[in-house]
Amino acid sequence: ISESFPGQFRNWFYSLLAMSTTLENTEPFLACFSYALMRDENGDEMHKSKGNSIPFEEGAEKIGVDVMRWQFARHNPAANLNFGFSTSDEVRRQFFIPLWNVYSFFVTYANLDGWTPDDVDDSLEVSELDRWLLSELNGLIATVENRLESWRPQDAARAIEEFVDGLSNWYVRRSRRRFWKSEDDGDKRAAYQTLYTALTTLTRILTPFAPFLSEELYRNLEGMRNGGAIESVHLSDWPEVHESAIDEDLSKATALVRRLASLGRSARATSKLKVRQPLAELVVDVPTIEERGYLESITPQLLDELNVKAVRDASEIGGLIKHVIKPNLRILGPKYGKDLGKIRSALESIDGSAVAAAVAAEETIEVAGFPLGHDEVLVETAAPDGYTVASEGGYSAGVSMEITPELLAEGTAREVIRLIQNLRKDSGLEISDRIELFIAVPEDVQASLTENVAYVQEETLALSVTFGDSPDGAHVVTHEINDSAVTIGIVKAG
Repeated sequence: ISESFPGQFRNWFYSLLAMSTTLENTEPFLACFSYALMRDENGDEMHKSKGNSIPFEEGAEKIGVDVMRWQFARHNPAANLNFGFSTSDEVRRQFFIPLWNVYSFFVTYANLDGWTPDDVDDSLEVSELDRWLLSELNGLIATVENRLESWRPQDAARAIEEFVDGLSNWYVRRSRRRFWKSEDDGDKRAAYQTLYTALTTLTRILTPFAPFLSEELYRNLEGMRNGGAIESVHLSDWPEVHESAIDEDLSKATALVRRLASLGRSARATSKLKVRQPLAELVVDVPTIEERGYLESITPQLLDELNVKAVRDASEIGGLIKHVIKPNLRILGPKYGKDLGKIRSALESIDGSAVAAAVAAEETIEVAGFPLGHDEVLVETAAPDGYTVASEGGYSAGVSMEITPELLAEGTAREVIRLIQNLRKDSGLEISDRIELFIAVPEDVQASLTENVAYVQEETLALSVTFGDSPDGAHVVTHEINDSAVTIGIVKAG
């Protein structure tokens, strides 16, 4: 049973319990899982007279029963549940749409390459990214099983959400090149195999929460087999945990690289430097020795994620965050009067990091012979010169803002690639179609592109690049890059 507790206790729970005990001498339900009150999406009580109540049939029709079930299942039972079309749209946007997009991505490329589950080869060498996903998948099975058996569906649902976020925003995003490349090698087949395993296992884990979506996904995915598939996901077994696939060190390292990459993107956004513009370096700081030990292994991923040329430990530049300590004049002025100048001078030369730590611990600080309380000094942070920094929970990432001519040239090439990819899409070309490329640009921009022409060809599936006007019949677009007009034309290669 899942129901609003205050509104239904006497009317529903207690009456069932009393009648079943008296008449049948048995329990009427296995567990009573209830939340506080169900209110509308603004937190107001629902009433027909107020016009903010939603009949079940209308909710099921407009929202979808699986989305409704998920919204109930993931909710903290100790809190009121705000229910409505907007809150349901948020659930759909954050969970169901990303999951469906991953499924759609897999099916699109599998059909394009003719891959089927019958092509599974257990002897294939899997990448670190594949091993990470399989580790997370097996950890998820164990977590969801434990949470459901202990009647904590909200924790199970949120663990699934975290997994789908990693599946979509890390595994698939970082594996796109593996699916996109034209050659059919072992790495590409391992990617198909891993993603198929993750999706089919996920459909079984989802079954108690979203029975209709899981059935749709299961039938479509299992339907790719030549035969032997169980007819319905609801007739299949709960997935088994393969302990040997769980790699805790790999999970910790990947969690760290994802966190630092997120902070790095925030730092880049603050600097207002375009994502496609390569930068000289990323400097990172982590709170534990264990995590510092992962930095070398995760550096290649950070280089790729943040489009930087090098990654350095913050200890190499004396720290990434500078603490500037100032007197709290509002308190210290009336308290110390003429001695305030001594305190101010002492604070200018004091170890800012040590003071910041003492303030965070609410300890007293000795300054120029005066004991200062944690509220009597102000701690401000500043980034080193030439860097922008983002920090959270003891983790920091800073990016260098210096742009050399070589970095600018590569950034120009990346911008041109983006325009070509958009033009390919707008022209209705298939993912695998090869093109002939024509680029009309000023001489200085052409020089930047000439240095990176092989890279441009590889990224856009261009068999040839001609600097000049496009021929008749070409699909053409003109755009401004670094204050220069760039005209790009593409023709499907014969």
